Amino acid sequence: MTLDNVRFLTRGVTPEEKAAVLAVLDAHIEEESAIEHEIQGAGLNAWQKSQRGIREDIKGGSRRFGWDFGR
Repeated sequence: MTLDNVRFLTRGVTPEEKAAVLAVLDAHIEEESAIEHEIQGAGLNAWQKSQRGIREDIKGGSRRFGWDFGR
């Protein structure tokens, strides 16, 4: 949404009132945009993802080396 597309249905709105409404809308759009970018940026970046292991360590004593071969 651009502020050029804002249409006032109320008659007799002064230029100062229009400017005030547009300033509030602009501030709200900026705030929502900042929140959206913060939410999207909350995850791991590509470098952090590349530093993670391919798979987790095998834990527990029931598995032995070669347990999936020949059974």
